[in-house]
Amino acid sequence: MFSKIAINNVKRSFRDYSIYFLTLTLAVCIFYSFNSIEAQNAILELNKNPIFHDSLSKLITGTSIFVSFVLGGLIIYANNFLIKKRKKELGIYMTLGMPKRKISKILLLETFIIGLVSLIAGLLLGILLSQGLSLLVANILGVDLNHYQFIISLNAVIKSVVYFGIIYVLVMLFNQYTISKYKLIDMLHASKKNEEVKLKNAFISVLVFTLSVVLLVTAYARILKTGFSAENTELFITVIMGVFGTLIFFFSTSSFFIHVVKKNKKVYLKGINIFILRQINNKINTNFLSMTLICLMLFLTITLLFTAFDLKGTIDRSLEGNKEFDASAHLVVDSESEDSRENDIEQYLKDINFSFENNEKHVFFSEYKLSLTIEDMLSDYLTEQEQLDLVNDYLGGAMSAIKISDYNSILEITGNDAIPLDNDEVLVVSSYNNVTDALPEFMENEDSIQIEDKKYTIKNDVAIEKNIKANLDSDFFYLVIPDNFDGDLELESTNFNVIYDERYFDESEERFSTLFNDMWDNKYRDVSPALVIGNTLDQIKDRQNGMAALVVFIGLFLGLIFIISSAAVMALQQLSDASESLGRYKALRRIGVTERMINKAILKQSFIYFLAPLSLAIVHSIVGIIALSDIFSFHYESIIVSTLFLGIIYGVYFYATYVGVKNVVKIGNS
Repeated sequence: MFSKIAINNVKRSFRDYSIYFLTLTLAVCIFYSFNSIEAQNAILELNKNPIFHDSLSKLITGTSIFVSFVLGGLIIYANNFLIKKRKKELGIYMTLGMPKRKISKILLLETFIIGLVSLIAGLLLGILLSQGLSLLVANILGVDLNHYQFIISLNAVIKSVVYFGIIYVLVMLFNQYTISKYKLIDMLHASKKNEEVKLKNAFISVLVFTLSVVLLVTAYARILKTGFSAENTELFITVIMGVFGTLIFFFSTSSFFIHVVKKNKKVYLKGINIFILRQINNKINTNFLSMTLICLMLFLTITLLFTAFDLKGTIDRSLEGNKEFDASAHLVVDSESEDSRENDIEQYLKDINFSFENNEKHVFFSEYKLSLTIEDMLSDYLTEQEQLDLVNDYLGGAMSAIKISDYNSILEITGNDAIPLDNDEVLVVSSYNNVTDALPEFMENEDSIQIEDKKYTIKNDVAIEKNIKANLDSDFFYLVIPDNFDGDLELESTNFNVIYDERYFDESEERFSTLFNDMWDNKYRDVSPALVIGNTLDQIKDRQNGMAALVVFIGLFLGLIFIISSAAVMALQQLSDASESLGRYKALRRIGVTERMINKAILKQSFIYFLAPLSLAIVHSIVGIIALSDIFSFHYESIIVSTLFLGIIYGVYFYATYVGVKNVVKIGNS
């Protein structure tokens, strides 16, 4: 009996359940899609390092737990909306003599049916979507798509069932608790509650709105000036200003614009615009807290999607100065060692019986530490933020140097001409991003560098941006010094670079990647105690792409979840408001307003309500993206892809909301 009632209720109330069902299905779909990523071969090709695979698995699991809390809260919120909407129906059950226990049982069965159907639909949709997402990410990061294959991840299926099973159980318990607290009188009169308008005074609304604009503009100016690398306190103040500005913007915006529109009688008095504006005013004014939260979530979503889709370009830019050599390695000097051979990488290779092939051009060189620091050198040109960045990046210590003979040897194997250097001259080699303002200014205004008691003329007018080795770190800062440099020098590392013959590239890559992996695994520790770290250029690219994959996955995962959460909350609020405003729509009917005009009014209300938080979120995002432009390289492709993701999901919820509200009003007035 109860199962029949539950099934019939689900069928009868499908209009009410449609947003709920859509939210559950999309949540399961996206959850499965991202938990299945780690099983996709095309993605695994990003980085063959088992450490990466372990990190990927842990990060996806951790993010999934966080997302499950977000989705759990969203689903409970949506379910609570449905319960409130059906208060009168449940009250009639109680009036007819049905005990709360049996009502709870009906709701439990309804929740189970909806949950089961949405879980199955979400998994089926997720299996399809996961293939597209893996292809998209692989394409963004330039992975060989020959490794792509259609995969159904059993682990992701189990995880989705377990996580959402727990959420559904919590929803059922919540329903039981909610029903137990309801009183019959509250249920029967649930639809007669009035909205409370927060801000009525015209002068105060203008004043508060003006204050919100001032706060937001100030926050924008601060973040554009300092960027996201600002000192913690300064960044915190900027964020607080932005959040509070957003809050009072939505608190005052509806009242402010109504007062503005009132001045234009042609617009205000046209058709049923008075009714539409009052409806919008009540909705935004009474829901300003949720509007603020939705706006901030959409801001995070847009920013996450932009940065995720532009990560490939950013990675390519970071590798620009790292493309000269196919492989490099360095031996970290042990200053306490009394045997100089232990600090010589050439001797190390002999000890482990590794030698270069004739087709592998190579060079050995040494790096030194000077008594000079970057901060000392650029002290007159560094901003406070740049000084802070130097400390945070651990680059406030001694500056690295390389002798001109070694530097010219490096130039020789790359096919470049040697650079003559007098005994009183130095070269500046740098791509360090955090001094991009200070260094050019220094190079333009200064012609010499003081190192201890001697001045050295700077030979180059612009810093050389080509690295002296293949390195995981794209930021570097060196001075090239004369061979007979008579200042304090501390040997920092001994190094080698290799350039493969293209005809034997694969063989050489295999040899050196194996060598460096063996070093990483301490295979030669018994032969030599020296610490040697090496990377091939392909290994660097793989690791960069692997880390990029993590960011892309998490960015997409959280971005899509935030879109769904924001749009779902807005949709549910619209449907709830529609149910509570049936009396107003009936009044419109009584004064001769046609159904077509009412539907048009509903469309306008829904559009403005959805547009309000999105518009401000876009403005926030534009400012945020500009502030991030020093880190990320944004292109039109990211705009297109991000807009598609946001537009499709947001648009689906908008249309579903419009149809749902229209049906609620139609049925309520029939």
